[in-house]
Amino acid sequence: MSDDTQKTLCGNVEEELQIKDPQAYIALIKPATHYCEGCGRSAAKAENVCKPQKL
Repeated sequence: MSDDTQKTLCGNVEEELQIKDPQAYIALIKPATHYCEGCGRSAAKAENVCKPQKL
């Protein structure tokens, strides 16, 4: 995929953006209140993800 093509959230998670650059990932998922450090999913409640990190 070229640099000027925006990746889907799934593509970013596959490349571990949530681990490598958490701040960039957070910018993609707001207004969620938590994200999972492991799988990268975002959620409104911490209990909906396995490794919650507050945004």
